Amino acid sequence: MWIWIVLGIIGCILIAVLIAACTYVDIKILFNKVERDDYLSIKVRMLFGLVKFNYQIRQIKFKGFDQGFLMKREKKDNVLGHSHDHIQLNIDFIQNIYDHILLIIRFTADFKRWVQKLLRRVHCDVLTWETHIGFEDVVETGMASGITWALKGTIMGWLSHTIRLEHMPGLEVHTHFNDPQFTTELRCIAKIRFGHAMIAGVVLLVRIVKVKGGLKLWQSILFKV
Repeated sequence: MWIWIVLGIIGCILIAVLIAACTYVDIKILFNKVERDDYLSIKVRMLFGLVKFNYQIRQIKFKGFDQGFLMKREKKDNVLGHSHDHIQLNIDFIQNIYDHILLIIRFTADFKRWVQKLLRRVHCDVLTWETHIGFEDVVETGMASGITWALKGTIMGWLSHTIRLEHMPGLEVHTHFNDPQFTTELRCIAKIRFGHAMIAGVVLLVRIVKVKGGLKLWQSILFKV
């Protein structure tokens, strides 16, 4: 009798794991800039909404070339709770991030290849990027519009070789002559199977353990985030 109960429990667990592996991790990114107002939102939802991550930046202020940008960050409705803090984006901050990336590549076996394989599992369902740009000078407006188109084309070309775009990206650049303004809005809805994400996590852990000091380095970096 007990054997059948144990087998039933194991069967239910296996079915639950299989269902979870077939579900998707939904990722939604929204960036909106209207003159001096900036807004960035990153939302991640997995396991039928049981696990959520909501990351927002609601304020970006330029404090000068020495201090850089001051950003008000907010995390809410997360498994780790609700918190507020500020990030100062300057040369030192960027250099620190760059140094950490170099260390991660050095102390993780074949890290670049792991990232490439993971990104190829990502499916992008919606990708739109609309920009309104204008200056008082007609020539400057035309040049800015051309540069914006070139920048968007370069980024989308890279993305098309990195992730799976299910539909053609919606790119728009609206030129406003003799009307100084700059607004841009980026929307992205992507997803990856939870099972693929789990396997990628296990593979990453193996690659980290392979390199001496890799696990210790990752722990030190993650605790600083």
